[in-house]
Amino acid sequence: MIANTSGYLIYHPKRAVSKDNNTIIYHDAIRAGNQDPYIWSTRFLHTYCHITQLSPKAGHIIFWVSGNTFPHFSQLYCDLVFVVETKLYWSKANSIERSDPLVESDEAFDDHYTWHHQHPFKKRKRFTLKAHPDHSFQPQDRNGMLIDIVPLLDEIGLSPERVRDGLKAGFQSKPMHLDTQAHMLYEKVQERAEIKLYGAGLEKVRRGRDGQ
Repeated sequence: MIANTSGYLIYHPKRAVSKDNNTIIYHDAIRAGNQDPYIWSTRFLHTYCHITQLSPKAGHIIFWVSGNTFPHFSQLYCDLVFVVETKLYWSKANSIERSDPLVESDEAFDDHYTWHHQHPFKKRKRFTLKAHPDHSFQPQDRNGMLIDIVPLLDEIGLSPERVRDGLKAGFQSKPMHLDTQAHMLYEKVQERAEIKLYGAGLEKVRRGRDGQ
C-alpha cells in the first residue's frame, strides 16, 4: 500500500518494444549508455531525463508516459510507474566507476550510468533515484498493451487540457507535478493493470540477452 504522497507525470518519446517468450516489454532503445529510466534492474533507475526539473523525495511516484502527438495528444500511455525508494548522490558528479557501491551490475553500468558524459554538471550534485522493487512496475492490459491513462486522469480531476498545459514548456515537455492526485492515479493504474512487469524479472531478461 502506498501512502498519500505527491509525484510527477513525465512525458518522453514512444518506447521500443521487445518480446521475451510471451512477455511484451516497452523500453528505451537498446544502445549502450543511454537508457533512462532504466528498467532492466530489480530497482528501476532514474538519473538524467528531466532530473534537474524535479525535487524528488522517497515515496514520490513518477509516471512515465508517452502520447500519440505532443503536445496535442489524445492518449497518454503509461509505460512505467516509478515509486522512489532512495535518492543516492554520486561521490563525483561527472564520473563513476563500476566498483562504486551505487552501481548494481555490469549491465546497469553499461546501459545507464555511462550516459553522464552527455550530461555534464558544472556545480550540481548528481544523484540516482532507485525505485521500490515491489511497488514499481510496468502496467499493461491483459493483451500486453500499455494503458491509456487519460480517462484515469480525468476521473481524478485532471482534464486533458489541464494535463497538456502542465506538461508543455514551449515546444518541449516538462514534468507535471501531482499532489495527492499521484496516490489516486497510482491506485487506479494498479487496479487497471492486469499485467505488471517488475524489475526483478526484467533484470533476468537483460542478463539472459547477453548470454544468448
